This record gives sequence, structure tokens and C-alpha cells, in this order.
Amino acid sequence: MLTIAIRVFAVAACLLALPPACRAQADATVARPGVKPGDRWLYLRTDHRTGKSDGTREERVTFASESAIHTVVGLFGKDQETDATYTSSWNSVNSFDGGVYVPDTGTLRFPLKPGDAYQANFENRRPRRGKFHVVHQRSARVVAWEEVAVPAGRFRALKVEIEGSYKRLDTGLTGKTRTVIWYVPEIRRWAKLSYEDPSHQGPDTWYSDELINFKVN
Repeated sequence: MLTIAIRVFAVAACLLALPPACRAQADATVARPGVKPGDRWLYLRTDHRTGKSDGTREERVTFASESAIHTVVGLFGKDQETDATYTSSWNSVNSFDGGVYVPDTGTLRFPLKPGDAYQANFENRRPRRGKFHVVHQRSARVVAWEEVAVPAGRFRALKVEIEGSYKRLDTGLTGKTRTVIWYVPEIRRWAKLSYEDPSHQGPDTWYSDELINFKVN
């Protein structure tokens, strides 16, 4: 009987110890990624208005420092390459599709942990589209750790939600946007990103990028 009592006590002790452990895991802080040249990620983009794939995009790091990341980008389903520049926290400065962001998109602010909240405001110009000029006012919130499933597998990810409004200074158009990022520390980038702009009439009203495969050095 004593042996049984000891076993019951041990099991109870383990169960009582589990919630703090879970809380410690949930509260884990994520440092800025140590991105290296040669790291690469391949994504599949899906247009959720049509339910169809828009092809794939590969980003391959050619330069990384304490302040910046440069990637060569293989465009969606095209035999063509362009490039992109980010801060060392993966905030866009110049995007593969011609966007210029001032000061940057501010999407991720490391170190990240659940409960963090911050502003992510920026201006966006697209020189190839003439006078195109948009001001974004956005709020970011680091929600929680959760499991995300993508073609590359299942990952424990830190979910970040960014919501806000914008105004096009060249046309006066206004609207709202919502971006959700599932950031995975061990792959040094996100496994999934979704973007919604219900006010916008163009082709990217609602899309997601999901990781197909990756390689980190």
C-alpha cells in the first residue's frame, strides 16, 4: 500500500508541475534570427478568392549582417529572378515586387514573446507605378505559440497579428488590412503568412504564403 501511495503521490506531483512548465514554454522569448548566406525558403502562394495557386517563390540569402538581409528571389512560377532587402528582423525595406517601405514594414520586433504589442507604421511607394504612395497605420500583437501545418510539415510557431488602416495619398483610397505571421525560430523565418485587404480591388485581396521546404546553415 505504501508503494502505491508513493506512486500516486509521484504522479500527482508531476501533474501539478506541468502547468508551470507549460507556462514557461508559452512565455519563451524569441531572439532575432541568426540568418546566414545560403539560407533559403520556398513558399507556395494561394489566392483565397479563387482557391487557386499563384505558383511558388524561393528566397535565398546572399548577404546578412546585424542590420540587413539581402535575398535573391525566384518569382512565382516564372523563370526569372529579382531581389529583396530586409532589416535583420525580416522587415521589408525593398520588396521583390517593387515596393519601397519607409522606414520599413515593422512587422516583427525582436525579441518576441507572447503578449508583446507595438506599432508597425510605414509608407509604401512603388516607383514603377508612378505616383503610387500609401501610408499605413498598423498595430501588431504577438498572440501565442501554436502549431501550424504547411506543406513543409508541422511547426511550433509564434503567431503575430498585424491590423490597421491605410490611405493612398495619390488617389485618396482608404481601407483596412490584416496580416498574420506564424514565425518559427528554428527555420529563422515564418512557416506561413496571410494577408487580407478587403478594400482593395486588385489580385492580392486575400492570399497566403505557405512553406514548401527550406534549408538553413
